[in-house]
Amino acid sequence: MKIKFLATLVVIAAAFTACKKDNQNPEETVLPTGKYRLVEMHEFNAQGKDSSTVEFPVSALSLTFDQATKTANVSGKPENIHLTGTYTVKGKDGLKDAKISTSKIAPGEYDMKVVQFLELGQQFEAKGGTVRINTKDKGYLVFSMQK
Repeated sequence: MKIKFLATLVVIAAAFTACKKDNQNPEETVLPTGKYRLVEMHEFNAQGKDSSTVEFPVSALSLTFDQATKTANVSGKPENIHLTGTYTVKGKDGLKDAKISTSKIAPGEYDMKVVQFLELGQQFEAKGGTVRINTKDKGYLVFSMQK
């Protein structure tokens, strides 16, 4: 009877130890999946309030995330210029090490503003079918899920 009790106790202890080892690693961040297209840019005024919104109905600028390498990637045209870029995703929603490059053709009215916002991107927020890239004090870009 004592041996069965001790054996059961050892099995239970082993099960708890295995669970504890699984929980020691912080929960891995799951990045958004799919392809998102730039649809809006929101610029802040000096007080940090939303002051102007620009819509991009025909933008071909896409945002994707790579779970394996923990990167966010942008590629395409907001208006006229082609741009590519990457971020390293840090933590749950941080963006670091922005590397954005553009083609050498003449930019459209908002192309360079989009490039500036991408270079200043610090954080992303994924909600429903959209991803927002937030800058520190300038505003944010809204990307919507492509079907």
